[in-house]
Amino acid sequence: MADQKITDLAELTAPAAADLLPIVDDSEATAANKNKKIQYSVFLRNLPNGTVGAPALAWTSDAGVTGLYRTAANETAFTNNSTFIGKFTTTGFQLGTGTAAAQLHLFSTDTTDQVIIENSDAGLDTAPDVVLYRNSASPAADDNLGNLVFRGEDSGGNAHDYAQILASINSPTDGAEVGTLDLMTASSGVPTSRIRLDGVNVGIHEASPNFPLHITSTIASTALNVEASVDDTASAADITLLHLRGDTTAGQDDDLLSTVYYRGHNDAGTPEQIDYAAVEGSIADASDGTEDGRLRFKVQTAGTITTQLEINANTIGFFGATAAAQSSHVADITTTATTGTLPTADGSVTIADAASPTNAELLEYCVELEAKVEALLAFASAHGLMASS
Repeated sequence: MADQKITDLAELTAPAAADLLPIVDDSEATAANKNKKIQYSVFLRNLPNGTVGAPALAWTSDAGVTGLYRTAANETAFTNNSTFIGKFTTTGFQLGTGTAAAQLHLFSTDTTDQVIIENSDAGLDTAPDVVLYRNSASPAADDNLGNLVFRGEDSGGNAHDYAQILASINSPTDGAEVGTLDLMTASSGVPTSRIRLDGVNVGIHEASPNFPLHITSTIASTALNVEASVDDTASAADITLLHLRGDTTAGQDDDLLSTVYYRGHNDAGTPEQIDYAAVEGSIADASDGTEDGRLRFKVQTAGTITTQLEINANTIGFFGATAAAQSSHVADITTTATTGTLPTADGSVTIADAASPTNAELLEYCVELEAKVEALLAFASAHGLMASS
């Protein structure tokens, strides 16, 4: 075959593994032995190791200092401008300098953002999304789905899990699935759930919350503290118990709004939970513009929760009696002596002969009695049991 220029040769656009390339073997000393052939597949499998500053596979536009190289057995590394970026190992993929301990392991000494997921979609769909998918062929209750761990060192230089966010399956029933999410922190070295979101209920220090908010405490002091630091004379740290008959249904007279219960065990062989006391709020009159409210204070009385004090808009009832309006004011007696001097009450009366008391003794008794009655009236007035005027 006549000699041809390389540029005149037909182009091979789909090389096969067994295709041959001419190559000059620099290890041969004799010129006649230098010209050899090499298979295309062998050529691609025999790159030099390279280094961080001279990668084995590089780009001339970056002066040959950006590309791929081999750092150790079964490792492929990336270098940018002679700077190590990351590598694939048999353990996984790592970014930064270190020893990979997971399928994806990021190393950094920087204090800025280490992972950013950015999405520029302007629609209503959720984005960016991060999905932890436990694709189990046999999902079951209590299966853990994923765990976000916050790990640090302790004073002994040991790695320790200080906090976690753990998701699990409560019920895998098709169409009635229930999930659980635990917010966990370490105490005395042991990570434990502090807040559990279980289906529709939330538990604080409670593994099986039975209510929308269920707080369980093992301490003898404050379990719930609502604090406000506003510098104002207005009310703050308020707690509102709001009971509505739906969003638009009107309230009605005698609607029970909310009750605060004081519940504990009795001394039965199997202790029972008993409501020993309660404070109950209700609607006395729902009329628009003239609304009246009612409070009932209840305690256990011989095994029955009983109202002992009822406060209505303008009435009060004690010991279960029907609430009555405030008594009108009772004025003191005005006593005037035309002649002589009335005795002064001093808290005691002496009657020489009870069978035939003298007028003076009876008058002294009446003055003492009047003083006691007026003291009782003053007390009733001072405490709102009777009008003051």
